[in-house]
Amino acid sequence: MTAYNLLKAGHIACVVVSGSLFVLRYVLHNIHPQRPLPASLKVLPHINDTALLGCAIGMLVIAGLNPFAVSWLLAKIIALFVYIALGAMCMRATPASRGQAASFAAAMIAFGYIVLVAISKAVLPV
Repeated sequence: MTAYNLLKAGHIACVVVSGSLFVLRYVLHNIHPQRPLPASLKVLPHINDTALLGCAIGMLVIAGLNPFAVSWLLAKIIALFVYIALGAMCMRATPASRGQAASFAAAMIAFGYIVLVAISKAVLPV
């Protein structure tokens, strides 16, 4: 297995973990809004997302790609910032509120868009 393929496998695994942790945090925040999240669920997403970013940068270096010159990569980066902002809004919103539900749904749409762009390598995946 090449270094690129190893990084790609790590990147995909981290994407799955990242999305799963976000959903888990949302669910726990709504089931027990008065109970703070365990410390591990506050730290683990940051560790995982750092690994996710590291794998992405490694793949870019190996492939010799400039993400600002490749439209689908730039679209993923922009969508990532949107996903992060919406996720932060969701976690800061009042549990079970319309605002929290809307920001969660929008974050999941952004997450899905990022995945579809990665698979299709197209800005408008259809």
